[in-house]
Amino acid sequence: MLPESIHRRQAGSPGYSVFYRWMDGALGRNDDHMRVAAAGLPTERVSKVALWCSLQTLTGVHEDSPDEAHRRKLMNDACQLLAQHHKGRSVRQSLPTWLERYLPSERLWNRAMNLIEEAAPDSLAPVEHQLRSLALKPSDSIGSIYCEERRQEIVDDVIARRSSLIQWRLANERVIIPGLLHGRILLYVPSDNVSDGASRYASNGFFDPDDCPLWDSWLQYRDRIFLSWVPEVLFPLAQAGIDANPVECIRWADRSSANTTFAFD
Repeated sequence: MLPESIHRRQAGSPGYSVFYRWMDGALGRNDDHMRVAAAGLPTERVSKVALWCSLQTLTGVHEDSPDEAHRRKLMNDACQLLAQHHKGRSVRQSLPTWLERYLPSERLWNRAMNLIEEAAPDSLAPVEHQLRSLALKPSDSIGSIYCEERRQEIVDDVIARRSSLIQWRLANERVIIPGLLHGRILLYVPSDNVSDGASRYASNGFFDPDDCPLWDSWLQYRDRIFLSWVPEVLFPLAQAGIDANPVECIRWADRSSANTTFAFD
């Protein structure tokens, strides 16, 4: 628990001054301000997420061992089978339950599940701890609960705790403000996920089993749409997860609002 005094610090403190000078430099550029505004996001929140991410050690690269490469191939095959299975979902919903088990799509599902079991994919997420700080760990998975109010509470709580931690670090530590930050806004629809784990394994753990991205980068949850900010170094991991997701519940935001660049002059 952070000291109550941290929450009451005045914006005139040295840490705040450094941050807001950086933020003014970042958002003083009209193109960046318009991109963030187009996404319906508070510009200060986006810049805080970008700053928080810049203070962490991140990598978008992992070299698989021969065993990991083999098991990852099994997962890729399973993802393709799952994608085929989900394509026929609307047709199956109109059929009697007893008939579904005889359809090719159900056999695809069973084969995919067998491949996933053989792949033992729980260890195929080597970078899953990046941007998942214990201090910000949410109380529940927003992809596995169905109450909209509860999802909103969880996301708002993580955002508030991150804000407090940033304030504390700026006020109590010597923080080196980055000169330039590149990122993209990622969109996620929790109610559309099927919890198959495909995006998690394809992205080396960038996404969780419910397709939710790293909680340190959470931005907003509103009208069933969840937004997060992805630093440039993690683009390949995020894209791999998006490509593997069979129901397209994760994707980059619209191009007009997807790219954000923050600069401190």
